[in-house]
Order: sequence, then structure tokens, then C-alpha cells
Amino acid sequence: MKKIKLTFVIVVSFLIVSCGFHLRGNQDLSNVLPEVSLQGTSKHSELGRELTRTLTAAKVNVFDSSATILKVTNDTFSKRVLSLDSAGRANQYELSYNLSFSLFKTVPGQKVAKNGEKEKLLQLVDLIPAQNITVKREYLFDANLVLAEADEERRFKADMLQEAMLQVTRRLNFSLKSRKKPAPKKNLEQQLKANEVESKNK
Repeated sequence: MKKIKLTFVIVVSFLIVSCGFHLRGNQDLSNVLPEVSLQGTSKHSELGRELTRTLTAAKVNVFDSSATILKVTNDTFSKRVLSLDSAGRANQYELSYNLSFSLFKTVPGQKVAKNGEKEKLLQLVDLIPAQNITVKREYLFDANLVLAEADEERRFKADMLQEAMLQVTRRLNFSLKSRKKPAPKKNLEQQLKANEVESKNK
């Protein structure tokens, strides 16, 4: 009976992961970021597909063209040796994934030409300045199991990319909600002092 229950749990877990459902939970960004387009990466690349999937799960419409643009400026994996075995071969590595992005919006503006006529142009408004995300993993390497180790590295990279996507949505959510917060009001004591200083300067 216990074996049957264990097998059922494993199968259900596999199906959940295969369907792209993550127990970590998704952010709901629909109120702060209703739509966006991607720049700096193709929607058909691995990063583009993960960004599209993650943003869509966060209820953000990802279009080919939008006034709000998420720009990717860095998307790189790197690997370094952490330790060697007695034969001088690498037996432990550190994987690093670096992702940099920013969010801006294009708004219509006007420019006065030399002849006095107004020209229409688009102005860029920064919504979120450049953000840098770094995800790291360490793993042991067996030179006698090269194919198995290569598969493990691919799994690590996929997991690191998903972790980076989670950080992207968290930063988008926090930064955009912070922009919408009203400026804090002065308390009564601060207001009285400000009025007193203003009266003295008159």
C-alpha cells in the first residue's frame, strides 16, 4: 500500500512539473503591468520563451509591439572550477547565470523644428532602471560519467533560469508598486515647523 501511495505521489509530481506548474507561486502583475513587449531577446529563444511564459502566468500580455518594453541587456552562463582531484582534473564546478534587464515606456512628445513647426517624436521614460540578477549553483563532476554530468548541467541551467524568472517578476512587482505609492504626508509637527520657517522668511 505504501509503495502504491509513493508511486502515485511521484507520478503526480512529474505531471505537475511537466505542465509547467510551479509550487513557488506566480505573481499577479496585471494591475501594474498590463502589457509589455520584449527587446534584446527573441520570443523564440530559450530566455524569450521563459520570459513569455512567466509574464503570461503573471497575467501580463506579451505583445510583439507595446509602449512598455522590457529590455534584456545581458543573458549569460559561465562556469568555473572550484576544486581538482588528485590527478589534477576538475571535480567540482560553479555555474553562474547573469541576467540584466530594464523596463521603460515610450510616450509621445513634441519637438520644435527650426522653421517653427512642431515635430512628433517618442520619448523614453524609465520605469525600472537596470537590474542585475545572478543565480549560482555548485555541483560535483565525475570525469568517468561525462554524458550523465552533461545532462545534470542542463538541468541545473534550466532550474537557474526559472529561479531568475521568479526574481524578475518579484522585482517588477515591487518596483512598479513602489512607483504608484503616494508621497508620505508630513505629520502635524513637521507641518507646523515648515509654516514657522516660511513665516520667518517673509
